[in-house]
Amino acid sequence: MRLRNLVPTAFLGFGCVAIACGGDDFAATPGSGGGGFQTDAGADTSLPSDGSAAGSFFDVATSDTTSSPDGQVLTIVPEAPTVTVETGKPVPTLTFEAKVNGATVAAKWLIDRGEIGTIGLQTGLFTPSGSVGGVAKVTATIGAGEVSTPVTVNLVMEQNGAAAGDAGSGFGGWGGVGGEGPGVSIDDPLKAILTGPPSADASLKWLYPYDKTTWPLGTLAPLLQWTPTAAPIDAIYIHLTGKSYEYKGYFGRPPALPAGAPFVHHPIPQDVWKAALTSCAGGTLTASVVVASGGAAWGPITQTWNVASGPLKGTVYYQSYGTSLAKNYEGGMGGDGLFGGATLAIKGGSSDPTLVAGSNGGHDACRVCHTVSLDGSRMIVQQGLDYGASSSYALNGAYAETPYGAGDIGKFGWIGMYPDGSIGLSNGAPLHAKELPASQLYDMATAAVVPSVGLDTFVTKAGFPAFSPDGKHVAFSLYTGAGTAETGPGDGSQLVAMDFDRTTNTFSNPKLLYKAPADKAPGWVSFLPTNDAVVFAVQSRTNNANEFMMTRYGARGELYWSDLATGTAHSLDMANGKEAGVSYLPSGANAHDDDTTLQYEPTINPVVSGGYAWVVFMSRRMYGNVATIDPWWSDPREHDLTVAPTPKKLWVAAIDLNAPAGTDPSHPAFYLPAQELYAGNTRGFWVVDPCKSDGNACESGDECCGGYCQYNADAGGLICSNHKTECSNEYEKCEVASDCCDALNGMLCINGRCAKPAPPK
Repeated sequence: MRLRNLVPTAFLGFGCVAIACGGDDFAATPGSGGGGFQTDAGADTSLPSDGSAAGSFFDVATSDTTSSPDGQVLTIVPEAPTVTVETGKPVPTLTFEAKVNGATVAAKWLIDRGEIGTIGLQTGLFTPSGSVGGVAKVTATIGAGEVSTPVTVNLVMEQNGAAAGDAGSGFGGWGGVGGEGPGVSIDDPLKAILTGPPSADASLKWLYPYDKTTWPLGTLAPLLQWTPTAAPIDAIYIHLTGKSYEYKGYFGRPPALPAGAPFVHHPIPQDVWKAALTSCAGGTLTASVVVASGGAAWGPITQTWNVASGPLKGTVYYQSYGTSLAKNYEGGMGGDGLFGGATLAIKGGSSDPTLVAGSNGGHDACRVCHTVSLDGSRMIVQQGLDYGASSSYALNGAYAETPYGAGDIGKFGWIGMYPDGSIGLSNGAPLHAKELPASQLYDMATAAVVPSVGLDTFVTKAGFPAFSPDGKHVAFSLYTGAGTAETGPGDGSQLVAMDFDRTTNTFSNPKLLYKAPADKAPGWVSFLPTNDAVVFAVQSRTNNANEFMMTRYGARGELYWSDLATGTAHSLDMANGKEAGVSYLPSGANAHDDDTTLQYEPTINPVVSGGYAWVVFMSRRMYGNVATIDPWWSDPREHDLTVAPTPKKLWVAAIDLNAPAGTDPSHPAFYLPAQELYAGNTRGFWVVDPCKSDGNACESGDECCGGYCQYNADAGGLICSNHKTECSNEYEKCEVASDCCDALNGMLCINGRCAKPAPPK
């Protein structure tokens, strides 16, 4: 461990990882609540003055006994202590002492995880934050030597009924996930039933979330959903446990639940969820529910989830047919009869989506069918009156729209843009029954053709092309073209990749990644952040040749992946909803006979977060007991979607990095919070946020054009910089893993950013 200079304030929030220093007047400050995926409190971001600290999520079993340079023995007392913080009780403190050869001496004190607690710089007084459990590393500096010991904080929380400040309801539903909100407190007799020995009930089962789901830090709390019991449920007991965390929550029926409606879902309070994920980061979290029904307790139903060691990054831009944020179509069967076609965004800080493209008015105000450059600077969206007509939106310029000219009709629909949005390879697959011209490279600012080498000898029309994050590869469906001996002539059944050289705009080395059987087709391809593999959808072909890769008309779809090195494809079974070939998804009426074949349009977050890649995709699967109508009922002109949400929604799944070819690296998916609940949502396009110039406030280096987010004393906080200090924090620029501060603990350099490895399995 390298010695660091001290800072006057320790900052705490998701994003950067650094050593926290604190004291009686050096308090770490927890962050505030956030949205669909947040960038707020939970990760270790307390920063030293040089901004280059190397903290991580330590799990230290024993304390150190260290010799100083002059041979004296350094120790800390107490060694490896445990502190328990309980709801409603004073937060306990303890004082560490540093000793040299057994004699107490003065020392300077640091702690590596400021979200767990602070320590007095001179006094050694440790004070838990009271909101996070886990293991922190306390270090005493004595002259030229230092010694460390772990301190474990066990957090025990208990709650009876809804707490003030619980999330409200908006377009995204209660807390961004739906339901009626939290229930009321219960009396002691009912609580005694719930805490007594429960009886098993074979009919009581989880519907959502799924067992073995991997959660990133910073997400909104999920809506727990289960099947009804024979007698009405009067109250529930939610029990969450982790290595250093326990929560007991007791709730009666939510006040907003209509009389007579079954009590079959309940949210985890957001503050509880944040504490649970942060306390269990890099480990597991077990959830169980017991219900009180007919004067008896039933259950428990139990699941164990994985918790990533970092938060999700970036923004998801998605399109909605049926949104209430922009109404430009008539004929809706519910409400006022109006609904909209628009492109929306899910960002941190809100439980609802944000309108990006589209407005109220006639069909000319509709803006859907979009693609986004991976750097988050440019979005291309099709216009409502003619889907062949395109507009460019400046995502770093207040969403300013620039329509392309009449001569550009058909050029840019579902174009695959280079990561910086400067050029794009046009899509040649049909766009909503509109045949498109041959694929070419275009300048996205001027719409001029960009001359290229090596493309037209192989492909005529590339379907749904996508560039890798490093810009060195492109992948697409070979819709038409001569192909090679390996691929055969293009007929829409082949998914291929090619190398690309931006300096000469040369395409080369075509490689077959997947060939579908005659009744299916691959498409909607997206690269992993490692640039060496892709995720894509394999869908059934419809009877309409101009509806290639559409998700309607009963088209079935599954997610797959393939590596570029061997071209070995494998289905993402766990993300699709299968384990060992058997569906774990709930099934039922309304044509939900096999929801594992209702997955479409994946895109990958270009930034590794918490040790995983993350894929967002559209699914028509049931969302527990909230969205259960027929999977194909998503057109507001055919069905009243104001009273029953369509299951056409966005989901997210974790993907293991560097998985062996031919295996399944995926994890069970979770419902993406903050999307509009009563709308059909599709084509989530995941990109980083537009970068900030030097001097702007930041939380992590991926936000900064210069690549670094560092503490600045004059600014009194973290600001963007292009200056590298001793080493790079998570999300900051790197060339090799040794550039990263936590390289000795396995930190990786992926696509030019420092990234944590996945937790050990």
